[in-house]
Amino acid sequence: MGLYAKVVPGEGLPASGGKLPVVEMKARRSGDHPWIYRRMLRPADLPPGSLVEVCDRAGQFVGRGIYNGNSEIAVRLLTTDERVPLDRSFVAGAVARAVSLRRGRLRLDDTTNSYRLIHSEGDGLSGLVVDRYGEQIVIQLYSAGFFRMLPWVRDELGRHFPGARFHVRADHRSEKLEGVKMDGEPAGESSVEIREGPCRFLADLRKGHKTGFFLDQRDNRTFAADLARRASVLDCFCYTGGFAITCAVRGECREIRAVDLDEKALAVAKENARLNGLAEDRVEWIHGDVFDVLRELRAAKRLFDMAILDPAKMAVSREEAHRALDAYTDMNKLAMGVLRPGGILVSCSCSGAVSEPDFLLALRCAAREASCNLQVFRVAGAAPDHPFSIHCPEGRYLKAVFSRVFPSRP
Repeated sequence: MGLYAKVVPGEGLPASGGKLPVVEMKARRSGDHPWIYRRMLRPADLPPGSLVEVCDRAGQFVGRGIYNGNSEIAVRLLTTDERVPLDRSFVAGAVARAVSLRRGRLRLDDTTNSYRLIHSEGDGLSGLVVDRYGEQIVIQLYSAGFFRMLPWVRDELGRHFPGARFHVRADHRSEKLEGVKMDGEPAGESSVEIREGPCRFLADLRKGHKTGFFLDQRDNRTFAADLARRASVLDCFCYTGGFAITCAVRGECREIRAVDLDEKALAVAKENARLNGLAEDRVEWIHGDVFDVLRELRAAKRLFDMAILDPAKMAVSREEAHRALDAYTDMNKLAMGVLRPGGILVSCSCSGAVSEPDFLLALRCAAREASCNLQVFRVAGAAPDHPFSIHCPEGRYLKAVFSRVFPSRP
C-alpha cells in the first residue's frame, strides 16, 4: 500500500443515530462553504474517512461530515442541522432526493437512459459522484469517507435501480490527495451503448474520461445542433464525437470536420458514427493537434459557419489557471480566424479553477487579437442533472459560451 492508509468499505460506520467523534475548529466558522480546511482544525487522531461532528472553539455545533487529516479539505460537511444524524438513514434520504430530481422533476428517463444521479455538493454528498448508464451505474469517489460508506451508497441506489450493476472508480489524483487507495471492482461490460434523444453513443465505463462520457454537455450539444442546420461545422477536441454526431444527426448540418489528437477516441467516434447510421464520409475525422489544424485551415483560407471548442480540463488547481487562460485565448483566437462573418463560436471550459468572468475575459482577449467582435447570445453551464450548491460555487465548473463572430475591421 506504500503511503496509502488502509480503509475497508463498511468498517467504522456508526449505528443508526450513533454518536460521532468530535473535531474542533480553531475559531468560529465564517461562511457556509461545506469544506473546512486542515489549517482551520485542531489535529485529530482519526482514520481517513471517519464520520465526525464538528464544533467551533467555543464548543458550538457546526455540523457533521467526513474527516480526513491527510487531505487539505479536512472536513466535508454533509449537514449543519443538529437534529439530523449522519448515518445510513441520512444517505438514504440524500440518494432519494437526488433520484427524485432526475426521474421526477427533470423526467430524464423520457429522453435518455444516461445521466448524473449524484453531483457531489450539489446533492449534499460532498465527494461523491454517481452516473447512470442504462443498467449500469458508475460510482466515482473523491472522498475516503464515501469509500467507507460504499455499502450504504450501493444499497440505496439498488433500491431505486433494481438489478443495476455497479462500477467503482477513483482517479489517481483523488487517491493521492485522500491518502487512500479506493480500489473499485468492475461489474458488467466495460463498453455500453447509451441513448441521448435520437443519438446513440458508446461509453467506456472503466477507461473513458470522467465516468465514461461527457453527460454534462447534453443540452449544449442539442442547442449547438439546432444552430448547425445546413451549416458547415468544425468540431475541435471532438473526443468520441459527442458534438459532431449530434450536429450530424439532429442538426443535419451540411458538412462537418472533427479533430482530436487521441487516436483511440477517434476510433470510438467513428464507431459512434456507424452506430447512428451515418455514411463513412458524413463526418471527416481528423487526427491532429487542434492548434496546428486551426493554423493550417487559416492558411488555406478554409472557413466554416460554426466552430466548436470543447477541450478537456486544462487546469485542476488555481495555480494552473493562468496557463489555462493563455491556452483558451490562443485556441479561440485561432478558431475565430476560420469562421465566416457572423459564424457561430461555441467555446467551452470544464476547468473549475477557471471562473466564468476569467473565461469571458480570455474570449475578449482572443477577439481583440483576432480583430473580431463577439456577440454573445448564450452563456450556459452543465445540464440540470448537474446541480450546484449556492454555498459551493466550485460545483458550477462548466462554461459554454455561444456567440457570433464579426470582423471588427475589413
